[in-house]
Amino acid sequence: MQISGFNAFYRWNSGHLLENRTRGDFAEWLVHRALNISSEFREEWAPVDATYKGITIEIKSAAYEQSWPQERPSSIVFSMRQKVSDVNVFCLMRGKSPEDLDHWDFWVVPTEALPNQHSISLNPLKELFGDPVPFTELKPLIEAQCAGATR
Repeated sequence: MQISGFNAFYRWNSGHLLENRTRGDFAEWLVHRALNISSEFREEWAPVDATYKGITIEIKSAAYEQSWPQERPSSIVFSMRQKVSDVNVFCLMRGKSPEDLDHWDFWVVPTEALPNQHSISLNPLKELFGDPVPFTELKPLIEAQCAGATR
């Protein structure tokens, strides 16, 4: 016997895109979409989040708005504990509509350029690596990294 309503499970399990776990997966999916990386499933414990043209990519996300009640927006801090990739993509969601690509900002940073620490907050990220790019500029910027160029 097979269970019906499998899509309902997906919605029940992952439908709230403001939850930290789901938002992180969604950010990974966005980067995969931007780069036209197609895989049927996400590999939970893969050593890196994506590989594109031989470049390994770690994808981190943060958001001002969370799925729980808040008195004020969250402070933005990205984890940098794992530094095994060639490039890091930091994804920041603004607002409560993760499906709206205009609510996302991205920074593409070579791992070797990151400070030797376990996390980075928004202001130091901007000071070190400049303004973010929108989703439409994500692929060209990652391709520039693949070609050895830096931002």
